[in-house]
Amino acid sequence: MQMQMIERRRHKRVPVQFWVSLSHPLLGVVTGQVHEMSHGGLSLSLDEDVSLFTMMELDARIHGEGWDDSMPALPVQVVRVSNREVAMKFLDVDEENWEMSYLEDELAFDFDPMYREIA
Repeated sequence: MQMQMIERRRHKRVPVQFWVSLSHPLLGVVTGQVHEMSHGGLSLSLDEDVSLFTMMELDARIHGEGWDDSMPALPVQVVRVSNREVAMKFLDVDEENWEMSYLEDELAFDFDPMYREIA
């Protein structure tokens, strides 16, 4: 009998091809490749082995084609770490006033056709 996982994610993930620089007062700057984003957070692979831990807070600056480089760094919190694979949630996101159209305009793609479920 196959167990079915219950989807608990609140936001759909969108595959992207950005890179991120994460800043922390003790670690300095750490870089990684962003695989997926939602308006709740992002998942990434770190470029090198770094000891991040759950609940750790950093500032994330996203880079890449289609991303506005004048955007300030975004405060994030680590929610999951598995080797170099890290999931982070955006801090201080106002769920009520989030403008999904802003991301669609800035990133020059439509989120709807790119949605996919992740097990």
